[in-house]
Amino acid sequence: MPVFRLKLPGFIRTRVEQHYLDISLSRILPLACLLTFGVLVGLVFNTGVGHPYDKIIHVGFYALLTLSIHTLFCCRLRISAIVAFGMGLAGEAVQAFVPHHEASLADAFANGIGVAMVVAAIALLRSERKQALRAEPMELDLRNIGLQPYQSEVSSRRSSEK
Repeated sequence: MPVFRLKLPGFIRTRVEQHYLDISLSRILPLACLLTFGVLVGLVFNTGVGHPYDKIIHVGFYALLTLSIHTLFCCRLRISAIVAFGMGLAGEAVQAFVPHHEASLADAFANGIGVAMVVAAIALLRSERKQALRAEPMELDLRNIGLQPYQSEVSSRRSSEK
């Protein structure tokens, strides 16, 4: 699959981990699908989804949007979160002016929950990975806790041949 590399402007390079942007179909397609879905459902069509399910859609959509932005741009997590949440606020502001739609603080709050869920999940994964790399390997004494180490027939034959 072809990958295009675009060099980022200098003022952006100081804030991101990479100094280029990899554009490939596997990175662009999820974000494009989410943005298309968001525009169609949020602005064009009135889905008629009721109150509790509407918030679930907001949470899921903005969680996936945050993850897609973070994956595509390889930027810092807080930048991805701010961009996704800003898009949510902008979407709610636009809905205030579109007929048959209404802006809602509850929707904006649900958007923020979706963004926060992804931020928390990524932060947790990163901290677990750092902790695992920092920790020294432990020596397990199986006999001390009443277990016997497993030896296959091949390893027991090799030890008896020596």
